[in-house]
Amino acid sequence: MILSSRPRTIVATLGVAGVAGAFLLLPTLSFIGTMLAPSQPTPSQAHVSPLLGKAMWAVALGGRATELQPMNPFTIGRMVACHALAERFETRAERDSQHDECMKLMPAVEAVGYLSTVHMRSEGVWEDPRVPFVQIATMTMLSGTWTRTELLDTLAERGEFGPTFQGAEAASHGYFGRPANELTLPQAAMLAGLMGNRRIDPWCDPATTADRRRRALERMRNNGDIDDAEFEAANRSELGLSDPPSGHPTCKG
Repeated sequence: MILSSRPRTIVATLGVAGVAGAFLLLPTLSFIGTMLAPSQPTPSQAHVSPLLGKAMWAVALGGRATELQPMNPFTIGRMVACHALAERFETRAERDSQHDECMKLMPAVEAVGYLSTVHMRSEGVWEDPRVPFVQIATMTMLSGTWTRTELLDTLAERGEFGPTFQGAEAASHGYFGRPANELTLPQAAMLAGLMGNRRIDPWCDPATTADRRRRALERMRNNGDIDDAEFEAANRSELGLSDPPSGHPTCKG
């Protein structure tokens, strides 16, 4: 879901809240969602390594922002209006570029939405009619009270990285045979590129995995985290995957 190239699911959710927010109903929707929610997520106590954190922030479209942007009627309405204008561009490339610009109005909001989804799945309410209210409430709480560090730490601990691993530490050992704090730049970018995606299997689809890594590296470069030389070297490197774990399904085709 999030952390796909076009976060339309999150934008659609925020679109509903954006219209309501224009009439100052977002606090009401959030209050209802809070009452209906089994619980609210708590931040992880384990810290993600700086390099992997930068890669994850880049993939989450955090941009050059240093913190999250709290969700409120004004910020949501502004972002939804930006996306509506983006749809008026004639070419897909222009629309995609404008969508990325719109997401900068609320840094890493896609990651906030993804983390709320992970939490609701763990609470067993993802298929429940309460989901829209609970998700709005959870996203409002996360964006308004959590720091960037808390978001990244919790994503690293509870996020899904490909179809096999939950948590960056397990994924790092599984894909590369090393702890997450020892990842190289291309390894960290690859891992971040898989965050939130349970469909891409690096062992079975190395081309798509390499493309996700490239996009992560491009965003890190845009954020000023790496320079052109570092981007080129990391983008050219092999994936360097360890052997798949025992019991890994045979790749089709």
